[in-house]
Amino acid sequence: MDRDYEKMLELLLRSLDETLSPEETEQLTEALQQSEKLRQEKATFLELRQQLADWQPAPDAAFSARVMQQIGKQAEEDLSAVIVRLFPRVAAACVVVLFLALGGIYYTEGNLMMENIIGVNEMLTEDAIMLVDNGY
Repeated sequence: MDRDYEKMLELLLRSLDETLSPEETEQLTEALQQSEKLRQEKATFLELRQQLADWQPAPDAAFSARVMQQIGKQAEEDLSAVIVRLFPRVAAACVVVLFLALGGIYYTEGNLMMENIIGVNEMLTEDAIMLVDNGY
């Protein structure tokens, strides 16, 4: 193929999708008048374009349902994978927080007795009953 033919073929393809400048339109018109091969290319392109425009895929009512089902499965798989992957880290963080809390209690109270851990120091039974009766 010569360089002029390739340039005209490019102009022909562009002319199918966009408006050419007046100079380009004139060049293409002149080239189409002079070249049988270029006219055949244009006819082929136009025929292919028409065939593609006429082609319609068969409607599938269940397509969107299948797509949504796949998306739902993928989301479930992704969520469970995230939970499994993050569980050891979350558990380790909880252990660290627990040890820090117990360390703080030991540092301030000097021991780890149950009353110190739950934050109830020297509460009398009567006081506890009174709190429960009052709705606390």
